[in-house]
Amino acid sequence: MTTGSTQVVLPDGFLAELRPNMKKHKFSRAEKYGVWNTHQRRCWLCHEPLRFLETTIDHVVPEKLLEDDEGRARVMAEYGLSDTFNINGFENWLPCHNHCNQIRGSKGFRLSPSYSLIFDTLINLASTAQDTAKAIKTNAKKDKLFAKISVAMELGTITWEDLRELLPELSLPPTAALDPSDMIHLDNGYWVHKDDVALECRCRCERLACVDHTTKVYCYFSRTLSKWVITAGLYWKCYDEIIECPRCRRMHKRGHVGRAGECDHPYADQSGQTD
Repeated sequence: MTTGSTQVVLPDGFLAELRPNMKKHKFSRAEKYGVWNTHQRRCWLCHEPLRFLETTIDHVVPEKLLEDDEGRARVMAEYGLSDTFNINGFENWLPCHNHCNQIRGSKGFRLSPSYSLIFDTLINLASTAQDTAKAIKTNAKKDKLFAKISVAMELGTITWEDLRELLPELSLPPTAALDPSDMIHLDNGYWVHKDDVALECRCRCERLACVDHTTKVYCYFSRTLSKWVITAGLYWKCYDEIIECPRCRRMHKRGHVGRAGECDHPYADQSGQTD
């Protein structure tokens, strides 16, 4: 009696499916905010305005290429991307709607000449997005600390004498830096220390009363905000309101009136927002 052997042919991709799935990058809120704010708060796929809470982050070069050396090398060569290009970095992240992200994912990644301009923009703005993310993360930590101290002082859990004793031990000057009266609580939920305020003024919008208010809002602008936002001097809800631009007659955010890349009639002096 003889025994035969049977050859088993595995389907394409079978072994790859047995490998553990690649661990995808988990975006922090600070990273997500940095990408969203730097790239005009719009979905890069449909170009529509995008709320922060609706934002997902899309990899222009798909994250799965981290496991495909040949495919990754082909994409890098096609677009002239350097060896330091980070697929999981700000130079490869753009904000988008979740449904737009899913639609793009279902179609697969295809090389396109138009991506060259996208990569140029991403690489140029990567450091800005990263700095924004760092600033947000730092401010969030400070906000939580100041809030906890303020509440504790209101409840009498700690006193000024406790703080005065603590500060010298930390080699910090015994100033009033932690005085709750120095903290300004903004209506967007954030706190800002008076020394971190770059500009304070009444909202400069053309309305007699700001959005969702019966009067003009007195605004505080943190140094962590972009120079454009600080110079505009608009209450955040007035800034984000979609209006007919008095310069280009197109519908866009009030805060983007005259802004290059957003308004079709940009200011000659972008820094000063004047002609």
